[in-house]
Order: sequence, then C-alpha cells, then structure tokens
Amino acid sequence: MASDKPDLLNDLQVTRRLLINSGAALAAAPLAACAAPGGAQKTAGAASAGDKLEPPFDSIRDFVTALEQRGLLQRFDGVDQDSYEATAIMYRLIDEFGLRDAPAVMFTNLRANGRRYPGPVVANLQGNLRTEPLLLGGEVVPDDAKATYQNVTRKMLAKLVASEGVWDEIEPREVPAEAAPVKQVRLEGDEIDVLAFPFLRGNPGDAGPYINTASVFTRDPGLGVNFGTYRCQIKGPRKIMINFEGGQTGIKMVDAARKRGETSMPITLVVGQDPLTWMVSSSRIPSRIRNRGPIDELAVAGGLRGKAVDVVRTESGTFLVPANAEIVIEGTVDIVNLEEEGPYHEMYGYLGHKKERNYVMTAQTMTHRKDPWVMNSFTGVVREYITSPQRAENIYNLRKSHPQVVDYESPHDSQGLVYISIKKDAPGQALDVARPTAMFNPLARVVIVVDDDVDVLDSSAVRFAVGSRWQPALASEIIENRRAFPLDPASPDRLTTSKIIIDATRQWPEEGGPKIYQRLNRTVFEEAAPDAIAKVLAKWPDKLNK
Repeated sequence: MASDKPDLLNDLQVTRRLLINSGAALAAAPLAACAAPGGAQKTAGAASAGDKLEPPFDSIRDFVTALEQRGLLQRFDGVDQDSYEATAIMYRLIDEFGLRDAPAVMFTNLRANGRRYPGPVVANLQGNLRTEPLLLGGEVVPDDAKATYQNVTRKMLAKLVASEGVWDEIEPREVPAEAAPVKQVRLEGDEIDVLAFPFLRGNPGDAGPYINTASVFTRDPGLGVNFGTYRCQIKGPRKIMINFEGGQTGIKMVDAARKRGETSMPITLVVGQDPLTWMVSSSRIPSRIRNRGPIDELAVAGGLRGKAVDVVRTESGTFLVPANAEIVIEGTVDIVNLEEEGPYHEMYGYLGHKKERNYVMTAQTMTHRKDPWVMNSFTGVVREYITSPQRAENIYNLRKSHPQVVDYESPHDSQGLVYISIKKDAPGQALDVARPTAMFNPLARVVIVVDDDVDVLDSSAVRFAVGSRWQPALASEIIENRRAFPLDPASPDRLTTSKIIIDATRQWPEEGGPKIYQRLNRTVFEEAAPDAIAKVLAKWPDKLNK
C-alpha cells in the first residue's frame, strides 16, 4: 500500500555544494502559489530567476523568495508534525550542514495539532551565515561564509564607532489600514481561533502548541513601547499564555503595572515580521543597559534596514505594528490571576521547566493577511537570528575599557559560553577583560579568553588553546552567586549561578608561565615554507577542494 508521506531521507540527500550553488537554477515562481496578494514592494514570486530580490525586505515573503533565489531554501511537502517530522528534518539538517550552514526550510501541506494546514510554515530563515550580508551588507568572500560574517561584523562595528555606540534610527512610517496587508482579514471575539493557523508543538515534551516567533508588544508610562520574543503556549482558540522571563523589559512593565494597582494590561502579538524587526525583537539590540528610558525599537530596525518600517495602528489604537506582518493578535494579559504553563523545549537545548504561575492573554481582535505564513523557531535546534550586530556591540563595549580586545563570540551551539580574544600587553589582563562579562551578562557562565592568534569563530581552535595554554590553578577565577539566566538548566534555584573565567592565553612568566613558550608547529611550517599549501592546491585541486 502506497504511503502519502514524503520520502524524507531522499529529500535530504543534498550536498553542501548543490545547496549553496543552486541559486541560479531555482526559480522564484513556485512561491507565487503560497503568496497572498498585497505584499510590499514586490510580493513573493514576483521576481524571475534572473531578477533577484534585493534588500531591504519589507516582508517575510520577500525575504524567503530572496533566500530561494540564492539556493538557501529547502522545501518539504506533506510533513506530519503530529509525528514530529518537521522537527526531525531540522535536527537532520543541522547534523548534516552544521548550525551556520543549514538552509532555511518551507513546509507546505502539513499536519499538526490533529489538523491539516496548507501552510506555509517557514523556519531557520536567518540561521545560515550567508543571510548576514544579505540583510546588512558587507563584503562577501566567495565560498567562505565565516570570513564574510567577519566582514559584516566589522561593518556593524564601524557604524557603532562612528556613532559612539548608538544605532542609527529611521522613524517608522505609518500607513492607513487599507494599505496594510496585515489588515486584509479582521476577526473579533469568538470569531478568533488561533489554532486555525499552523502553530506547532515542536517537541513531544512541550505542553502544547506554541507561538514562538511573535514580537510581543507591551507599553509602560516610563519605558514607552517595547517588543520582545517570548514563548506563548496556546491553550484555546483565544487563550494564549505569555512567558515574561526575569530581567526582560516585558516583566519590568508587568511589575510596574501591578505596583500601580492594575490587574491587566494591553498586549499585542505580531507574527511574520520583516527579518530585521524579527532580529531586534529576539536579540538585545538595542541595549537598554545605558538607556533606561523609552527606545523606539522599530526606528532601530529601520536604521538597520536603511529604510523606514511601514507600520499601521492596531484595532484598539494602542500600538503601531509592522504593516507587512502576517498576523496580529490583540488583547489583554491578566497580571494577577496566573496559570500553569509549559514545559517547552528551550534555547539551551534542554526541556524547560513547567511554570506553576504564568500570564494569561485573552485575544480580543485578530487581523491577518489572506492565507498567512507562519514562522517557527525550532528553539534550541537552529541559529534563530543574525548575530553580527550583537557581536559588534559586545566588541565595541569591551574595547571602550580594554582596547586590547580583538574579537568576541557567543556560540549558539554552546549556550553559556563566551569567547574573547585579546592582544595581551600586561600580566593578568585576560581576567580583567573577562570579569565584567562574567559578572553582568547572565548568559555568560563560562568566559574563555584567548590570544589574538586564536579564531574565536572556530570552537576547535578555542578548545586547542584551553587544552594547551590554560593552567587551571594559575589562570582561573570562579565567581559565585551571580544572577542566572532564567532558562539556565544548571541553575540550582533558577535565580543564581556560579561563573568561571578561563584564561587560555599564553601565560607569561609574571603569571607563573614558562620562561619560553613553544611555537606552534604550523607557524614554524608556514614561515619556512610559505608557498607549500598554495603549490599543492595548484597541483591537486580536485583532491584538496570540496
């Protein structure tokens, strides 16, 4: 008896070379079948194979089209997420290609929540390092995504240096409701059924289906409007749990409202944002460390895009939200009567705790595009958003007090680790450089400092330095009782954690190191035979290239 399920194994038989170099062979036309009318400058599918869409991308549809045109998208039809096939596909792609090389995906005609959905559901849209220059510019180094990523980071760092650490802003542009694609369909009250859309249960351990890529809009008299990305469990057609985590702006607004004697607050969920609005929503760009007042995050997204974000007023009039989004859910969140929520597969790669008390949203109004698209994050599996702006900001801030800092990386495949490289010019400097990061960044549980000859984007190079240069008794510092990131699975009480700084630089004699430090074998080789590798590449190109 023939099966109606796709042959997932055959679908995944694709080489890196085929995936990355197949952009010219991929026509954008198939996306037209999924695209609803009323897109931004060009709707998805509007471009021919020889007319690639270019940034800035006003909608998620334009961005997905651009990815497919460049060979960075894989399609899967007929996926059964009730059997967790979509999650299996994502794990397999990451296993095969790696976190920074895996393609974006589009799922159509999928089964989830006991229903059939035409889709599409898209995921891993910013996981591949090649999306960094596509969204932000920067010199592209052919066949070297890591070097390209460095170029984009340097471009972002140059912007911060020129503006003294403040991101450029372009004020959003308000458009009328009739010009906003997200207003094509309007639902009220019991007309709303959030489960009519393919929000997925991403892991068998999850408490239910989740909206996990929404920008959650809240407001406060002092802090202004904020939006961030929080996990949102769906408990009913109009009932959505909101997980405000400790230390985030959203929970600060909730606490302030409760202190004012309020029992609820307005809230809006925006799904299917343009790619840079999604990055701002999910990262700590812009940072609130130096600015406790209102920040117009949509203006920051506009500055990063180089073009204003088109916004439209919500039905309640409370918020201005991206007009080219896919779905907007408006309502109120009860900040007094809390309910059980979770567990959920979290960013550390561990199943998060069930929360006995979390916040309940009641959806009152929903607007959406015709046949809306849904983005899923597959949290803890993929690299969810471009990271060069955050990385550049960390380098900029570190260099203000320690100009010896060369580079910084917080690897997505190892949450809790931070790598910093320095050009050391004084004993004890590595610990001094790392201490503020360990003390005040709740995500940084293990901070490893290396010399400037170590590539912090190469975890194996960092491990090599730890294994061959670190002296645990001489070059370590343990910090106790620091604030933990709330999702840290190792925190004993979910509130506090200990930290360690590992100085994996060459230890100077003044630091207890050897009088003479041996040279690296490869350094000696390359100095003595500088042309040897180029010669063998020229002699055996087919055997020494992918």
